[in-house]
This record gives sequence, C-alpha cells and structure tokens, in this order.
Amino acid sequence: MELDPVGDEYADRAPAPREPLPPSSRSSIAPPGPDSPRPILTDSRPIDEFPVETIEIELPLYTVTLTNRGAGIDSWLLAEFRETADPTSPRVELITGEAPNRTSMVTPFEELGLGDLSRQVFQVVERDVDRVVFETRQRDITIRKTFTFDSDAYSFRVVMEVVNDSTEMIAPRFRIDLPAHIRDGSDFSEIGLAAMQDGSAQIELLQSIGQSGFLDSFTGGVAERYTKFSAPVDWAAVQTTYFLTAIVTDNPNQASVWLDAIDPGKAGIAQLFFDEVQIPAGSSYARELRAYIGPKELDRLTAFGGDLVHSIDLGWAWVEPLTKFFATFLKALYAIIPNYGVAIIILTILVRLVTAPLTIKQMRSMERMRKLAPKLKEIQAAHADDRAKQSEMTMALYKSEGVNPLGGCLPMLLQFPVFIGLFYALRSTIQLRQSPFFGWIDDLASPEMLFEIPGLGIPVRVLPLIMGGTMVLQQKITPMQADPAQAKMMMIVMPIMMTFVFYTFPSGLVLYWMVSNVLAITHQLWIGRGMRD
Repeated sequence: MELDPVGDEYADRAPAPREPLPPSSRSSIAPPGPDSPRPILTDSRPIDEFPVETIEIELPLYTVTLTNRGAGIDSWLLAEFRETADPTSPRVELITGEAPNRTSMVTPFEELGLGDLSRQVFQVVERDVDRVVFETRQRDITIRKTFTFDSDAYSFRVVMEVVNDSTEMIAPRFRIDLPAHIRDGSDFSEIGLAAMQDGSAQIELLQSIGQSGFLDSFTGGVAERYTKFSAPVDWAAVQTTYFLTAIVTDNPNQASVWLDAIDPGKAGIAQLFFDEVQIPAGSSYARELRAYIGPKELDRLTAFGGDLVHSIDLGWAWVEPLTKFFATFLKALYAIIPNYGVAIIILTILVRLVTAPLTIKQMRSMERMRKLAPKLKEIQAAHADDRAKQSEMTMALYKSEGVNPLGGCLPMLLQFPVFIGLFYALRSTIQLRQSPFFGWIDDLASPEMLFEIPGLGIPVRVLPLIMGGTMVLQQKITPMQADPAQAKMMMIVMPIMMTFVFYTFPSGLVLYWMVSNVLAITHQLWIGRGMRD
C-alpha cells in the first residue's frame, strides 16, 4: 500500500489521539510498561533478518554514526570541540553506544506486542549524505524511521511512522530514549537528565537519581528510581554544563518524560513518550521530532527554538536579560581583543564605570556615617538606659547632618542584579571553555592550579588567594559602624569563607571577582581622600 505522507496535510487525515494526560506535579511511579498501553499483538519474538551494520555520516560540524540495531545513534562526535586544550586530544563525543550506555534515539514500541524494537535489527532502505531510512515489518505492522541531518547546524529531524496493515487496532506511544552514563573528563563530571515542563526546565543530576539522600538515613526513606514529568512537556534532554543532547516534541500537550536510574549513581535514561494514538486497521500515523546535539551556544539554541535556550543556566527570570546582554557583550569584546581573560577585566572595569555614580553615593554615605560614629557613641552612652531616647536623638543627629542611614544600602541593592547577571554570564558562557588567560591559567572555565603540594595532593591556586587578600583589604578600609565582634567577622571570617567557596570556582569567575575587589578598593581610597580634603 502507499504510505500516507507526513506533515500537516497528513495530520488532518490521521486518527485522532486520545485526550492528553492532565498536567500534574512531578511524581515518582513506575514508567509505562507493556500494559500501558495494553499490547494488542502477543508475538514478541525478535526477527533479525538483516546483518547488523553502522552508517557514518560526516558533516562540517559533527560526525554521526547510526546503527540498524534499534535504528538509533551510536556515536555523535563534534568536529570543533576537544576533550582538553591540547589540539591533539580526542574530540568530544556526546553520544556513545559503548557499555554501560545504550544506543540513543531508539524507539522500543513495546506496546505493539512485537518485542523490544530498540534491539531489533532494521533494514536500511535508503541512505544518502545526510539522510538514512530504517524499516522493520512484523505481523503486518511496519515501523519506519527517517533521520535527516542538517549540515550547517547541530540538529536533525527524525520521523517515526507506524503503518498498520493488520486487522486489529494498535495504539503506539512513540517513545524515544536518551541514555546517559557517568564518564571520564571534566565535561562530563556533572550530567543531568532534564525536561522542559510547562515552561520550566526541570533537571535531575544523574549522580543523584535513585540515590538515597542525607536525610534518608535518618527517616528510613528509600530513593525512588523513577521520576515523571507529565504533559505539557516541550523537550527531554541529557545535558552537561556546556553540551546538550535534546529532542523537542511536536505536541507538548501530548508529551511526558520519565527519568529512570538504570544503575543509580552511574547510568540513567530520559524517556520521551506521548499519549497513545489509536491506529485502526489499514491506517498509518507518523510523528516528526526535531533534535539538537551540540554545544550550549546561546545564538544557536535561540535560533533552534523550542525553548532549548532554557537549558543554559541564565539565572532567575528577572536576571536573564542581563545575563544574555553580558554574554553577548563579552563575545563582542573578544572579537576586538582575542583573550577572554582580558575581556573579563575590561568588562568588569566598564561595569564599574557605569555603576560609579551609585558606588560614589554609597561610599560617601558610608564615609559620613563613619564621621558621625563618635557622636553616635556619645548618644548611646548618655542614654544607655533609654532606648527610645537613643533612637530619637540618633534620628535628630541624622537630620541635622543631612545623612540618610539607608543611603549606603540602596545603591548596593541596585547594583546587585548587575553582579548576578555577570556571575551567570561568566558561569554559562561556553566560549570560556578551554580559553587561556596567561601562564598557568589555561582554562577560564576550570579552577586554575599553579602546582600541587607534594604528598598532600592539595592544589595551590593563586587567583582565589589573591581574591581573599583583596577582601581583607577592602573590609579594612571600608567605613563600618559595626561592633568589634561583627567587624572581626567581616575582616577575617568572611574573606576566609569566600576564599574557600571560590577555590573550586572557574578561574574566569574568580578573576572577575578579584578585579572587582581591586577596583572597589581603588575607588574607596579615592573617595575617602576626596572627602578628607
């Protein structure tokens, strides 16, 4: 029979799917099994009529290797990204079919009663430089999968078509699998299984899915192996800090996602599936999905659409515009000065210049408050037993001297979104990955290390130590009205704590914070001298 075409024209004639599942909050229950939807045909014996073969397609941005075992992707190798800064190191491979992983983009169709088609050997019925068509036929049911790859983008389309030439109604759910497992290398130290549910990116770290938490040891709780995200779902993904493997749904209102910890703490899988579609005898139905496998580059993900840009951690919604602005501006600076370390320094200086009026107002307010400190102490001593009188006299002093006690806080609060936007921009910009600054600082996206203490394995990192020193100096010259205990905490405890926190941060972030501190110190000294004059 002639297969119905795929597309809008076909959709008008296709059998209507059942009503979508009602949206619900995230839950942890068993994933769809052979009884959901109930299999109609019972013969589940796999039929391997064709030899197993792989098909390699090499395009400018990537090389993809497909296999007819499951009609999926065994390898996705990026052309422009390597595992380390060494140009001879292996290229980054985002999909690998090697154990304990599985072939990606397979479609089990277990609900059809034909067995697990993710292990079925398909026939390769068509192959081209950018297109491969797989097909298998059992019990008068034909499954056809067509992969079409984009030569100028990290994307492709997959069409899954089911032709029902049997005499019975069938109800496929068009499930497609995205497996992942813990791997060596800094790029894969933190892997997340994710879903875009109802406009919000939901991420579960692969290392934690199915693993008992700290509180479970006290409460006796048992970690759930499965997590469900019900419709509407826009996409399902496997992601790292800088790379993404995602498949975008054609109808979010019919799509759901299961995250399954196959081997808790080591391997897992994201399963995208749809509400069952009833296909009567003699009919067919197809779904066309888009997929992206590549770097988390803001421009590319924005152009791809499907809200994939939300896979990048851009901060809270109110910070996102600033984060995008700073990321774009950083790239513009790099185009002029091809060193991201220098670009970060220039960007920090420019931000300080823009916020200088607020900073000056804040520092002048703090300087006035410092000069009033002796008079405030006199008021406190004179009215030690009368708190109401203290407050009254203090406010009268502020009024007479024209000082706003909150004047130093408001400018700081107004600057806060700027610094948060910069923080997220530096943390999420893939261009900083393996980007050198100078000397031993050869990767602004990773913690720098001058050397390691022999026998202890403790890294010595210069930037965090300098940053801690600048914090001590900054606190020392900043006018404060705190009591001695609070002053000691700000002078000693806070710098030590921040140094400890920043010790494992990417060197680009530490560089930004250190330069910002140096500029703040210089500004404070200048303002203080001007007011003394």
